[in-house]
Amino acid sequence: MNGRIIIKLNEYLIKNKISRSSVVRNGNIRYDTLLSYCRGNVTRLDTDTLAKLCSVLNCKIEDIIEYTEN
Repeated sequence: MNGRIIIKLNEYLIKNKISRSSVVRNGNIRYDTLLSYCRGNVTRLDTDTLAKLCSVLNCKIEDIIEYTEN
């Protein structure tokens, strides 16, 4: 039985009224990387990027990523 990872970054940004451009600017993250995370198009999670996101958003990892069982 395999589970899956759900990236909730876009929902978090919308809920907290945070613009993508401010995340890029304040987190030193490339826009295309952020967009991939927002769209859930990431196949390999980068721990450095996740750490930057949590830092700039002042959130916990579980606020932007979720594990669910199928």
